[in-house]
Amino acid sequence: MNKPKFRAWDKVDQKMRMVEELCFDSECVTLEDFLYGKKHHSIVRGFEEVILMQYTGLKDNSEEPIEIWQKSIVKIVNNDGDYFFGVVEYFGNHGYPAFDIDCKYHKDWHFDSNVLSEALGNDNLKIYVIGDEYSNPELLNEVGKQCQ
Repeated sequence: MNKPKFRAWDKVDQKMRMVEELCFDSECVTLEDFLYGKKHHSIVRGFEEVILMQYTGLKDNSEEPIEIWQKSIVKIVNNDGDYFFGVVEYFGNHGYPAFDIDCKYHKDWHFDSNVLSEALGNDNLKIYVIGDEYSNPELLNEVGKQCQ
């Protein structure tokens, strides 16, 4: 069984960091801190100081595949070059325990099932991670334009 993997947006330093440990009793999270590409030390933050995101277990179609995380901003492209942008969300609070992309992002597209599953299992579609909601907030403008 795969162990769940998390990352967190550190609200204090405004950085995305990998989670080393979640401490539910003390409501804190231990984060990795890197300096020059090497682990420098660990940082402890309270739950209120971070935004946790879970790894979906999926990777995109890039030449060097990139992990798809909750709150990743992705671009879905078909073979005709048509595309849309979306934000990966977890729908467990909506009675749908899966990672997916809200239908508001793909109003003119039809999917028979979960968008992520269908895009990764279909030769006619490609999915690319282009950023995330916190590190690249400017990308949300582009995502938002298609929802109008």
